[in-house]
Amino acid sequence: MPEPTQTPPPSPPPPRRRWVRRLVRPLQWLVNIVALSVLLYVFTPAGNRMRDYITHVDPPARADFIVVLGGSGERAVEGARLYHEGWAPRIIVTSTGKDAFNLADLAAAYGVPREAILIDALATRTADHPHTIAKLPGVDPQTQRFLIVTSYHHTHRSLLVFRHAGYANVAMQAPQWQVRHPEDAPPTVLDRAYHLTDSFSELIKTGIYYVMGWI
Repeated sequence: MPEPTQTPPPSPPPPRRRWVRRLVRPLQWLVNIVALSVLLYVFTPAGNRMRDYITHVDPPARADFIVVLGGSGERAVEGARLYHEGWAPRIIVTSTGKDAFNLADLAAAYGVPREAILIDALATRTADHPHTIAKLPGVDPQTQRFLIVTSYHHTHRSLLVFRHAGYANVAMQAPQWQVRHPEDAPPTVLDRAYHLTDSFSELIKTGIYYVMGWI
């Protein structure tokens, strides 16, 4: 009687193939998580809650300074509007180098007197603004009031940064046309898709700022 043939055991994959599998598997998980997050943000109310978390706009309040954070000319335009409405007698523009002077020029173009504008050209990121502003003459974070102007999606992280730096009285503002008010219609799927990149980017940056101890 012939003996049964034995199938040889499969040979192990070469080392290079095993290394590729170890690399691809976590990437697949990451892609799946990102895809699920995007779907939840765009197609469910979770996106509205995320956007509410990363935004914080206060009613305008009387202040000693309107502070225009660098990053967008729209912020300087909004700062000029608040100045003309009489919310503060002076404006601080804060950014890096030439960008700070460009913001000052834009505020002046919208009618803010040059003598009412203070320029901080030393801030390179959001975490820097409170510290470089505090070095300006006549600025006291403990006793003065500050009306901070930045982009809508940037308001919450900016508020946390200023509070962490010891500013006792700050209120947040954003360009009027960016702000979503409670009486507005709820965001649609298209609205959430349009703001997807800004929302996720700001959420990630907020997490990084917590890890770094900047907020």
